[in-house]
Amino acid sequence: MENHSHITEKSGRFTGRHMAVIMVAFFGVVIAVNGIMAYVAVNSWTGLMARNGYVASQDFNALKAEQRRQDNLGFQSVLRYIGKTMEFTLQDSSKMPLKGFEITLNVGRPTHENDDRSFILKEQEPGIYREKLQLAPGQWNAEITAVDKAGRRYQRLVRLYVEKQEIQ
Repeated sequence: MENHSHITEKSGRFTGRHMAVIMVAFFGVVIAVNGIMAYVAVNSWTGLMARNGYVASQDFNALKAEQRRQDNLGFQSVLRYIGKTMEFTLQDSSKMPLKGFEITLNVGRPTHENDDRSFILKEQEPGIYREKLQLAPGQWNAEITAVDKAGRRYQRLVRLYVEKQEIQ
């Protein structure tokens, strides 16, 4: 009989080094996935949320009816932030300028209320309303409400991205 006690098999043993590699790999994957998910969440969140979901659900049908009414008007609009001026163009369905509207603009950040502000845009040309204002770089939500003397009402929500401007 042969004595094999002096022969050791290293390849089949599970050592502390194996366990350390498994633990580092496991937690490395967990941390990497959490980091990716956090990055995507922060950079893709629309900022839209209801203060009270139940109340918002109760108003859904009224909001849909208002949207259908507005769609039937056929108004078309463009909101632009050019330099330090907000410009809103309002036209009817045949692209004729809509004059004499009172335009209220509410702007704010999608993630917090610290920078929320309201402005009245003044008609500079038929159907073109402007106001000078300073917006810091980044994302902004803009809510435009246009009302004329006949009571026609038009609302629009726009997401703006303001580029960082070079100081000249």
